[in-house]
Amino acid sequence: MAASLTCESEARDRPRVRRGLAAFQLLLVLVCAGLGYAPDSWAQGRFDIRSAYVERAEGVYQLNATLDFEIGEGARAAVRDGAPFTLHLEIVVRRERSYWIDEVVATLDQSYELVYHALSDRYLVRNVNSGEQVSYATLDAALDALRVITNLPILDQALVRPERRHEISLRAGLDVRTMPDTLRFVLFWSDDWRQRSEWYTWSPRL
Repeated sequence: MAASLTCESEARDRPRVRRGLAAFQLLLVLVCAGLGYAPDSWAQGRFDIRSAYVERAEGVYQLNATLDFEIGEGARAAVRDGAPFTLHLEIVVRRERSYWIDEVVATLDQSYELVYHALSDRYLVRNVNSGEQVSYATLDAALDALRVITNLPILDQALVRPERRHEISLRAGLDVRTMPDTLRFVLFWSDDWRQRSEWYTWSPRL
């Protein structure tokens, strides 16, 4: 009798289990298809720092750099749908020391955010650090603006010792966040689109 009751209970539970699995599979389909962006369309292209140099202006050294990157159609579609696109710069200035490891003179984390505004049909590029923003008519124009960094203050002249050799390292990262934080928490294995360049290092004459 007990075995019979157990079998009947398991039989009643099977439809609920199947419905739960079906709902979970539907959620995955919605995330991958409805939100989304097929994995193949996220294909990452090149991402390099082509050139970088500093110039002094009014007692401050300013960074000028040219980035070389492409983003796949999946990332472009995400941006056109309103997902924020972020360019992040990491800058480290070191000074040579004769009998010890090089001294870190200054560090800077600089971010730019690109967002599409459907109401105005414009692409807005905002300097996250300063709040300054510029709008562009097309996504390509906005991306071109992000590829060229001009007159970014990174180092006060008072921190420089002309008799020592200084070294500047620059690295850039790209990030498209396609999912809200709540959904990303549920689907913990999911990933957004990200890229990061190699470090670009040079020794300017300061």
